[in-house]
Parts: sequence; C-alpha cells; structure tokens
Amino acid sequence: MTSSPAAAPPRNAFREQQRKEAHERYLVCARTVFQRLGYRGATVADIVTEANGSRATFYAHFRDKADIAACLFERALPPGAAMYRRTADFPELTRERVRSWLDGHVLEFWSRYRVEIDVINHAIAADPEVAARHYRWITDAARELEPYLLRWTGEQAQVGLTRASLLVLQLERLCYHWLVRGVEHDREMLLDILADLWYRELVLLREGPP
Repeated sequence: MTSSPAAAPPRNAFREQQRKEAHERYLVCARTVFQRLGYRGATVADIVTEANGSRATFYAHFRDKADIAACLFERALPPGAAMYRRTADFPELTRERVRSWLDGHVLEFWSRYRVEIDVINHAIAADPEVAARHYRWITDAARELEPYLLRWTGEQAQVGLTRASLLVLQLERLCYHWLVRGVEHDREMLLDILADLWYRELVLLREGPP
C-alpha cells in the first residue's frame, strides 16, 4: 500500500503579510521622495531612508530605481483601465460625450497620477526593460476599447489593436507634456481637438476595416 504524497506545508501568512506591507511601504515612500526630489534627483538611498528600511530589503523587492518607478506606476493601471472602459458605456457615441469623458475622466486621471506618470517617463528613458513594460501597458489600455474592435478579426485584428494603441499613445504623450510637464495650452481648444480626433477614430474603429 503506497502512502499519499505529503501535503505542502501551509503558507506562513504572517511573513507574507509582512512582505506585502514592506513592499507597499517602499512604494509609498518612493512616491514621496520622487515628488520631493524628482526622478533624477532621487536615489535608492533616499527611498530607503524615507522608508526607515535597509538596502537589502529594498533589493529584495525591487531591481533598482527604475523598477520601483515602474511598480509605482503599475498601481495606476487599474484606474487607467477603468477610464478607457468608460468609452463603452456611452449610451450613444457622440462627439459631445467623448469631450465630456476627456474633460471629466481623462484629465482628472492625469492630474491625480502626475507623480507616477512623471517618474515612469524618466524610467522609460533610462531602462529598456521598463520601456518594454510600458509599451505592453499601452497595448493593454488599448484592449479596453474592445467594444470598438469587434469587427477587427482575423488578419485585421492586429491592425485594429495597433490603431487603438496609437490613439492611446497619442493621448498619453499629449497629457504628459501638458498636465505633467506644464506645456501651456488653451484647455477648451485642446479638448475640442481631442474630442474631434477621438470621436472620428472611435467611429472608424467601430465600423471595422474598410
């Protein structure tokens, strides 16, 4: 008679909770340091000091400064995805509803997460791995426009996704320079232009390949 395999030891819930709390503490402290010193001025030592931790603990959670910047930005991904999903909730696709979405949700998101957005843009320039992660995030955001991509199937599926990705990337770059870096624009004029662009492109996406 053979014995059954031994059950795996139960996970140490207390140690796992400690690990999660330490990870979160470093992220919160990193945001404080980045907000105060900027990405370029901040160092791992500054973050460790702010967290009242150790370099060994920091490197147990993060590869380097670029990695913690990327992890910090990842916390903004769920609300960002929800923001793009709102385009599927329009009772009817109209330019006015697109403009209202831009004004009431998109600009608020970029203003709320300006620290995270600023540091990820610096990290992208400094680290190819973070840049690759960022492009995947852009593609994931574009997939939130799925109701407008239903007709893009088969060989055209990648074309539709690329069009949606470029739309998201265009909006991201504009909002970064405008709302994060402080490049001056007339708000109403820019919202009008963005509404025209997004409305036209969403209509084209919804209609499918020519």
